[in-house]
Amino acid sequence: MERVASQILEGWTARIFRTRMQPVQLAKRLIRAMESHQTISLQKTFVPNSYVVSLSPTDFAQFEPYRRSLERDLSEALLGAARERSFTLLAFPSVEVERADDVARGDVRVSCALVDASGDEVAPGSSELGSVAAGHTTVLDRDALLRERPRAPKGFLEVPAERRRLALGAEPLAIGRDVENDLVLDDRRVSRRHAEIRLRLGRYTLYDLQSTNGTFVNGRRVAEVALSDGDRITIGGSEIVVQQEGA
Repeated sequence: MERVASQILEGWTARIFRTRMQPVQLAKRLIRAMESHQTISLQKTFVPNSYVVSLSPTDFAQFEPYRRSLERDLSEALLGAARERSFTLLAFPSVEVERADDVARGDVRVSCALVDASGDEVAPGSSELGSVAAGHTTVLDRDALLRERPRAPKGFLEVPAERRRLALGAEPLAIGRDVENDLVLDDRRVSRRHAEIRLRLGRYTLYDLQSTNGTFVNGRRVAEVALSDGDRITIGGSEIVVQQEGA
């Protein structure tokens, strides 16, 4: 009841007084989500290591210029909180801050999941948790976690017309007309920063970056969508095929 009342009051005061949201508010909400999603196995308490923070367009715009560094700082805050509470993490915590049109200004929505090194979600009673709980793996050492960041599912983007193939990974992959993008499409129908693919809760997710002419997956215009093996992305006049091993 105390946690619910606190969330209501924080959101209410932010909307009424139009105060700027602070990074510490995001950190507190993430830590609450971590504490609320515990999985107890033998003598260890596991908590999620993959988080998505959804903000209103206004609040997201405030953080967007330094979003990457903010996400790293929030990950570090989660790691510190887990150590203080003797929680166990399967991998270094990852945080993604996203824009969500259905979130009110001043509110924060947090989604989280427990994922393994391959990026797959781990069920509460899985054998993997049992082996960690038995002491086969130590996961709370900060330096070790920094050295062993979670591996992303193995995936690629194929551009058949240009005989190009790009590997997907833990880092975001940017698509657009600007030469600074990871996948550059020289087409006037393509926006300078058109779309981005990010690892979200263990799955690759495609985001349209409010492009002029839209992003299409299997013929349907999308704002964001979790990608599957064989999906066909259309941007301008280019078709991009998603390939994921083991999917």
